[in-house]
Amino acid sequence: MKKIKFSGFGRRQVTLVSLVILIAVAGYINLTHKEEEAVPASGDIEIQESLPENSPAPSADDYFSVSRLERDKARSAAMEVHKEIIDSNESSAKAKEEAQKELAAYAKAMETEAALEGLIKAKGFEEALVYIAGQNANVVVKTIGLTPSQAAQIKDLVIQNAKIGADKIKIIEIN
Repeated sequence: MKKIKFSGFGRRQVTLVSLVILIAVAGYINLTHKEEEAVPASGDIEIQESLPENSPAPSADDYFSVSRLERDKARSAAMEVHKEIIDSNESSAKAKEEAQKELAAYAKAMETEAALEGLIKAKGFEEALVYIAGQNANVVVKTIGLTPSQAAQIKDLVIQNAKIGADKIKIIEIN
């Protein structure tokens, strides 16, 4: 069997890019095959905002769906920029190395966010959304009246799984 050489790419970079692509495909499949819950497009949200006052406001479920979709879109756009830097012949070796580090950080953040959202839901919350940026974490939970013990549980999960300090975690309630 003939070995394939990737000029400029090592085995780790190819593996990382493959994993990022698989995560994106899994997210796309998850969004397109959810029959019971329709995710409104961003254009639909703008139309809803301009409706008369007597029309119903978007629900918290819409907030979580739209926010999750927007977070993934923004991260995908940023990842594309980093991929272009890596693929560009004009980029310096240092720029390519930084772009690869950023891609790895995005992949790790995506994995950690998904894991934390699942763990928070397992603690009894109906819905959760986690944003990780560097050493900061924002957690949005659907609840009516977050108790101090629930907030402590959420902070403990973030501290254990994301290795982020308690002072860098912000919890936001939506009901």
